[in-house]
Amino acid sequence: MPLTSSLLALALGTTNDATKLEIKTDVDTRFRFERRTDRDFLSTNRDNRSDLFTRFRPGVTLTYGQWVSQLRLQYSQSLRWTSTGNGSTENRDLDLGYIQYKGETGTFTIGRFKLNFGNERLIGGSEWTNMSRSFDGIRYQSGKLDVFAAKIGVQANRPKDARIAGVRYANKFGDTMYILKTDEVGAGDVTIHTLNHHWKGNFGKAKADIEVSGQVGEVGPRDHSAYAVTANFTVPVNPQLSVGLIGNIATGGQSAGHTKTFDTLYPTAHKFNGSADLQGFRNMQELTFFANYKTDPNGSLKVSYHNFWLFDDTDAWYGVTGAPNARFGGTFVDATGASGSEVGSEIDIEYTRSFGKNGTFALGFAVFEPGDFIKSLVGGTSKRSTWGYAQYSIKF
Repeated sequence: MPLTSSLLALALGTTNDATKLEIKTDVDTRFRFERRTDRDFLSTNRDNRSDLFTRFRPGVTLTYGQWVSQLRLQYSQSLRWTSTGNGSTENRDLDLGYIQYKGETGTFTIGRFKLNFGNERLIGGSEWTNMSRSFDGIRYQSGKLDVFAAKIGVQANRPKDARIAGVRYANKFGDTMYILKTDEVGAGDVTIHTLNHHWKGNFGKAKADIEVSGQVGEVGPRDHSAYAVTANFTVPVNPQLSVGLIGNIATGGQSAGHTKTFDTLYPTAHKFNGSADLQGFRNMQELTFFANYKTDPNGSLKVSYHNFWLFDDTDAWYGVTGAPNARFGGTFVDATGASGSEVGSEIDIEYTRSFGKNGTFALGFAVFEPGDFIKSLVGGTSKRSTWGYAQYSIKF
């Protein structure tokens, strides 16, 4: 059938004997309650906070021969309670809205879609956040090749001038990807080239997951060069229990004409560096021990212990958004380096349980113990920060 006739048939819902229009609907709903205490580690500042996040996504997928179109609306609401006042935020948007053609030589997609590469350390949908992230652009996928160009379509605090383009190639040594990021910020134009390689394999009984990234470019008037390395090793003890070790490095440091602080691009951050989301993947070093235990066919328990240090003592301690973490009266940075590099440690406990094919319940708790760097900048008596959540999601 000619292309024009195919599109007309898809729009009108008409079919012939060879091709039929298939319509599939779905609904995704999620509720999460969070409670955080002493985010700034200062007992005299009343910053304790509770949040209730609600997300509702109705969608429809149309399939007509080699053509696929998906539309999914998103309503998200955030309610917050603090000692100084309460508030709410609402957002209504199009989470997905694309047309896709699956031809003999590859798949071409245009519109609003998700981009998730590897472990999503550099590019991901950030599904943990209430609004998540979608991209507006074009994408071509063929076998081991993936080429894309896009801007941010949906995201909290969306960077309206940010653009990304890249190519990913899967080979016998893993996945290799090049990403170009451009943006306009207060300091000037940003142009960053990132070369990334991701590999998964086995070392004896251990399962290894290793990712390496290097960057060059310009951030405003300064040259940029940075790198990041992450290595995850998991060893099965028995069918129910596995233990592991994670090491992370992301460079930091700046001067008048140069910056070495790694640019995290647009990742799914909550999956890494502690569930309390206090530690970002910039100017950091991390060593983590963890254990996963399968309690029964539907439930699992994960316990992890994280240790964090600054890569460069004179650069900031960055959070998951890529900005320096805030403290009372400023941010967590000591340009002299006198506060040292010991950021602190975090203990995470998380339990998840599935209910049938559609429902999932999760419960988690984290305690962040401040190190000498935080204690030096907070002054006086510093307190540990705690965070916990309970979440239920269902898809049908």
